[in-house]
Amino acid sequence: MAKARTVKSYELSPKNVKVIRALSDEDNRKIRVAAYCRVSTDSSDQANSFIAQVRYYNDFLRHSDTMELVDIYADEGITGTSTEKRDEFNRMIRDCKLGKLDKIYVKSVSRFARNALDCIENIRLMKSYGVTVLFENDGLDTACMNSEMILYIKSAFAQSESLSNSKRVSTAIRMKMETGQFVIPAVPYGYRRVDKKLVIEPSEAKVVKQIFEMYLHGLGKAKIALELQKSNPERSWNRESVRCILGNEKYVGDSLYQKTYTPPVLPFKTKRNKGEVDQYYVANSHEAIIDRATFEQVQTILSKNRETNHSRAKPTTRNYTGKIYCGDCGWAYKSKGQRDERRWVCSKSGTAGHKCQTAPITEDDLERTFVVLYNRLKQNEGTILHNTLTQLTELKKRITMGKDGIAEIDQEMASLVAESSMYARLYRQKIMDDVSYREQSGMINKRIAELRSRRQKLVKEDEDETCIEQLRKMKEDLAAMPDALLWFDADVFDRLVEKVIVRPKDTLEFELKCGMRLKEKIIWS
Repeated sequence: MAKARTVKSYELSPKNVKVIRALSDEDNRKIRVAAYCRVSTDSSDQANSFIAQVRYYNDFLRHSDTMELVDIYADEGITGTSTEKRDEFNRMIRDCKLGKLDKIYVKSVSRFARNALDCIENIRLMKSYGVTVLFENDGLDTACMNSEMILYIKSAFAQSESLSNSKRVSTAIRMKMETGQFVIPAVPYGYRRVDKKLVIEPSEAKVVKQIFEMYLHGLGKAKIALELQKSNPERSWNRESVRCILGNEKYVGDSLYQKTYTPPVLPFKTKRNKGEVDQYYVANSHEAIIDRATFEQVQTILSKNRETNHSRAKPTTRNYTGKIYCGDCGWAYKSKGQRDERRWVCSKSGTAGHKCQTAPITEDDLERTFVVLYNRLKQNEGTILHNTLTQLTELKKRITMGKDGIAEIDQEMASLVAESSMYARLYRQKIMDDVSYREQSGMINKRIAELRSRRQKLVKEDEDETCIEQLRKMKEDLAAMPDALLWFDADVFDRLVEKVIVRPKDTLEFELKCGMRLKEKIIWS
């Protein structure tokens, strides 16, 4: 009988296993931080205000192991009720889109926006790009907010404050208009301001009288502008500037206030007053350049010409209005003739004896030429777009290599501001004399101005990246379009073309949405 086999049993003791987590690129990368601010409108305070904030954020982030300061965006004296005119704010949004930022610091909601709708929309837009905003004074961080309600309330308060301020200013201005004490902000040509009063400027007044005389002698506004450009080349004259002078009551010694107004709604936008609010007419508010009889005669002629122009039936146009330009003078092309025989011609050619070297074109000429250009672009897409994109990217790298960075400029500017503060303190304590203080302060201010200009140039290099991004988008859009066109496609034209320039020698230059310009010989009917 076989002997039974003995099997030893072993007890497995539990192992002490420690998991070492892998480090991702996100764990090693610092948070890219930026700051947004609006600085003083006073030119003497702008540099100090800007540098103070640069120093604050540099000191704040200097010892941080998790954050790095990328840039500071500062709009100087621009209203917060709309983002349209805030160039730095819009540059910040573009940088968010390009993936340059992770977090933005703002002192308060009112510095970011005083329009509740704009505030919420831009916060949502930044979130879609993966960027959060921290409002320091308000204690709000969009990275950890579960609701937009608090942010909306804060921005609504800022909006209400802005509306109240606007109403107070409007009321004060209106009261001054009612009493005739209002001082117009812009001085019309022919006058200068002395002690808040309009005083005639003899040399300019002579030109104003000449304009009225030429118009009464039958010369048109465009012809007058051409004559003035010859005799007064130091000033730019055109049809519109002549029209404004001929219709301005200031030249007869009167003042009409509130020709425009700003409705009390956000965003604040100035509109022409067509009876919505009261106007105030002050007779003999200052010395006249033109006698009243001459002025009234000119107004009668202007009125008759307006009625004549309005009575003329204007031909309907297609989608080329504002798209076609003359490559000789730069003016826009206008349509001429009926629908079946319409041609597009330079609006300046033939005016006041001017003759452009560019030819009129029909819509069929333009459309056939575009079809040829599109098929050529599509066929050589790799050569034209891909190579251009590669070369532009490499060129930008070569240009930016070796240049002093923004951080070094900011550091020197901060040092100069500190030095300026020291001199100011010594001057107040009468340790430094007046001449020495002015000399040192002038040198420092000049250097700060140079550095700010240099910093702005470096900042503008980011526009190259925008151009690169536009080229990439054009490449993607073109890839989704038809391989070839047999006939004109208006949708493809509108998606690709920004404008068309008619060049001499029967050539059309198509400026694409990405900024690239391509030429093609006109395919005539």
